[in-house]
Amino acid sequence: MFKLLESFIAVYETRNFSKAAEELFLSQPTISVHINQLEKQLDTSLFERNGRTEIRPTENAKRFYPEALKIISNWQRAKEKIADHKMPKSRLKIAASHTTATTLLPKVIKFLSASIDQLQIQVSLHNSDDILEMISQHKINLGLIEKPSTNDAVKRYELMNDQLVLAGDQKSSIWLIRENGSGVYHYTQQYLKENGIIPEQTIRIKSNEIIVATLAKGIGKSIVSKKTLITGTPFKELGDSFNRSFYLLTPQHEPNKKITSLINKLVKEIIT
Repeated sequence: MFKLLESFIAVYETRNFSKAAEELFLSQPTISVHINQLEKQLDTSLFERNGRTEIRPTENAKRFYPEALKIISNWQRAKEKIADHKMPKSRLKIAASHTTATTLLPKVIKFLSASIDQLQIQVSLHNSDDILEMISQHKINLGLIEKPSTNDAVKRYELMNDQLVLAGDQKSSIWLIRENGSGVYHYTQQYLKENGIIPEQTIRIKSNEIIVATLAKGIGKSIVSKKTLITGTPFKELGDSFNRSFYLLTPQHEPNKKITSLINKLVKEIIT
């Protein structure tokens, strides 16, 4: 039964049989068999298939999804209670955007370090859109972003404020621009559109730290967080419309209760 539920959860979250198979290290036909078996046991259709790749959950699937998560979570807790050996550490996967990695992540890690005996902490850097997708697919437990993004499978908590500025050589024709999907890229496009600017020359850099270091060398200009600037880098204030927030993301339904409790304490610590 639990293999059927795990396959259902993976298909529901990825909306794709192939991706679900990769996630569970199973073959696609096996995933299909599991879903068919579960549909027979529940006497209902769980997914609508439109062509080879498009998968849409039915209304019954949407109702069943949180219950399936609870069943898996309860089963995990039951196994932990009867285990007669030391339980392994809980794995906490964190993904941070490039700006939050230097401004907010150290504070998060400092808080988590108090529970390091119970945790295996993994940290990776991605842009905001990728982190949102990773959270919704339960690939990570916690995300830190600077873009106001969310979806139905994700909880979002608003944390500290951040002021964006136009930094670097104001007369330069060179714009240093982050990749599409990053929070800074979103605001850069907003600034260019509001001011009717079509950059003459652009350099795409998928790293906020490299952009900040390049600006400090007097090369180009860019929209960046004021908090990340190297001392001495010239900048221009942009006003309230470029005063943004940092956000903490978690799955709407986190199956590991220990992780849920820890994240709730973390949110209270950071917000207060």
